Amino acid sequence: MRHTPHILNRLALLAALAALASTAAAQADRHLLRDGNRQYQQERYDQAEIDYRRALESDSLDYRGHHNLGNALYRQKNYDDALRHYDQALQRPDLNDKQRARTLHNRGNASLQAGRQNPQQAQQHFQQAIQSYQDALKLDPKNDDTRYNLALARRLLQQNRQQQQNQQQQSQQNQQDNQQQQDRQQQQQGDSKQDQQDRQQQQDQQQQQGNPQQGQQRDAQQQARPNQQRKQDAERMLEAVKNNERQTLKDQAKKVQAVKGKQSDKDW
Repeated sequence: MRHTPHILNRLALLAALAALASTAAAQADRHLLRDGNRQYQQERYDQAEIDYRRALESDSLDYRGHHNLGNALYRQKNYDDALRHYDQALQRPDLNDKQRARTLHNRGNASLQAGRQNPQQAQQHFQQAIQSYQDALKLDPKNDDTRYNLALARRLLQQNRQQQQNQQQQSQQNQQDNQQQQDRQQQQQGDSKQDQQDRQQQQDQQQQQGNPQQGQQRDAQQQARPNQQRKQDAERMLEAVKNNERQTLKDQAKKVQAVKGKQSDKDW
């Protein structure tokens, strides 16, 4: 295929412009990364995040942008977003062992802190942290910090498993205690109903057969009534006798008085 000189000149110009644009973008990217690093060193992690995100707008696949942005998010305790950017940084196939080991180490740190931050998913995050530290040690076996963090992640995972086991045992014990308490309450209610039935049955039997004590009281009352009646009759008879005697004495006194009157008239 043949090209005229005019067309060749235009292609060369476009290539030069593209290279210039690429160079300008790369320079802007490096400038934003340097600004982000400066903010990061001054512990202005939120401002560093802004600069790193702007740098990634120029090159969304830049390893340094994702790695550094992950660090800024980690410092702000945004561990889930930090993990996503570490993962994107690790997708670059041209990383050397040192770069990959460093990112894996930081990824393990983010997973470790995410497990502490979210107890419900702690076991999963601790396992991911262990895997990241192990992969990092394969690339950089002399890194003591990675080895120490790996031991810490294993210890936290074991503690979490033991804690979950204790919680399950405590939950089972609480269920057993609640069931036993319910059984005791039901038994007490059953015993109470049985006691009421027994008392009612005993009362019914007493009503049918008669209460001996009540019978004795009735007999004593029946025996006491005739004695009391006889005493009252004797008192009435004695009172009548006294009344008769008084009346008799009155009559005799009248007779004596009459006799005395007659004798006085006669003597007179």
